[in-house]
Amino acid sequence: MKRIFVEWNKTFLVFISCVGLGCGAACAQPAQSRQPQVVRDLRAIRTGNKVTLTWSQPSGLTAMGHLIARICRNISSTDSAAPNSPRACAQPVGEVGIGKALGPVVSTVSEKGDSDLRGRFVDDLSVIPEGPAVLRFAVYAVELTDKRGRTAGFSNSAAVPLAPTLPAKGLHFQLDVRGVYLIWENDIENRPASLQFDYRVYRSEKGSVKKLAIPYLHGVIHTRDGDRWSGVDTSIEWEKKYMYWVAPVTRVYAPDGRLISQIEGEKSGPIEVVTHDIFSPAVPERLMVIPSPIHGNRFIDLLWAPNTEKDLAGYNIYRRAENGEAVRINSAPIVMLSFQDTKVAAGAYFYSISAVDVRGNESVKSSEVAQVLR
Repeated sequence: MKRIFVEWNKTFLVFISCVGLGCGAACAQPAQSRQPQVVRDLRAIRTGNKVTLTWSQPSGLTAMGHLIARICRNISSTDSAAPNSPRACAQPVGEVGIGKALGPVVSTVSEKGDSDLRGRFVDDLSVIPEGPAVLRFAVYAVELTDKRGRTAGFSNSAAVPLAPTLPAKGLHFQLDVRGVYLIWENDIENRPASLQFDYRVYRSEKGSVKKLAIPYLHGVIHTRDGDRWSGVDTSIEWEKKYMYWVAPVTRVYAPDGRLISQIEGEKSGPIEVVTHDIFSPAVPERLMVIPSPIHGNRFIDLLWAPNTEKDLAGYNIYRRAENGEAVRINSAPIVMLSFQDTKVAAGAYFYSISAVDVRGNESVKSSEVAQVLR
């Protein structure tokens, strides 16, 4: 009697032939399945109170059947850069099965083929009770086990600091000619030397799903109860609708000044800003009024310094006679920095100018400058 056992090993087939009944016990047992391998690229990224763990599943797992990844968390005072793997699971926080979520929190594994298996698990730090004031770390490791309960040991350690973030409170805005002023406050009781608190401002045009972190100018006023922040977005375009979010950022430093980690907290609620331009340009300056130097030819030249607004349309010229009302003497905004008034006779004239933008917002008139023609 002839028995044939076939084992698939991803790259080749192994045929074992046994003849007769005297083949021995070895022929009666199939080849032993492989023991799971250790995870070596575990990563942890914290956003607010959520920690996202990701890792690559070792190769050769598909042929081994169902595997379980146990997620372990330990609270420690050690730096997140410690390379050693743990020897025991201090606190199991969930399990992930290939193609099946076993834990109570969000946990998934994508299975696209044996060479592209990625594990993912999201842990919630809000369940950790507050500890001493010293900086602590949540240190994670992953342990793979097969259906027989065999384990290859723990993965590399990946840690995130348990430093606080300071949410932006009371977010509101003011709009002026310079841009959008965002104003918010935070609550802070102490300022540890190892922590630096900052904020990121995100912006999107209303209706867009893209939130982009934008550069902004900022100032801080420190008070006994917290800080008052103001950030100015000077890159706006007028007559648009924007949505803004503010996210706290905590930077954690080692005693030697080395940056250990950077944590972004939960974004604030959105605030909508309509950038409707109702702001007038600045008043033009340095107006000069020069009478005609040519005998028998009466005119007056006006010259002034330029305005710097990007949406400037031009300038209006105003003239009045003595004891009269100022009247605009140009039909359309002047785009040059000079103007020649030829409709003059002997007498005293008083000139002023204003600036106007493309939306028709006009500045206050400049101070009058007088000139007398004889």
